[in-house]
Amino acid sequence: MATSHLRILLEGQLQGLNFRLNTQELARQLNLVGFVRHLADGRIEIDAQGEKKSLEKLLTWCQDKPHAAKITSIFYLYDNELTNGSNDFTVRK
Repeated sequence: MATSHLRILLEGQLQGLNFRLNTQELARQLNLVGFVRHLADGRIEIDAQGEKKSLEKLLTWCQDKPHAAKITSIFYLYDNELTNGSNDFTVRK
């Protein structure tokens, strides 16, 4: 199956909820590669590659409770811009 790329930007109060670690755990379970990190402006960025069905599960999870109650907006983009090099899903600082 073809590999797709998904970039998600989340705004809200997600610090203190272990959101990045939980994202990493789920992404690894879904066999995705990429990263999650806090941006300087307070948003969280998720950059993931893998099977489209797995990416869709990740996006749906981002919209689920309990953490979704703290999210004020979600922006996402699917594209075919694949990056090479990563074979894991990491939490970046």
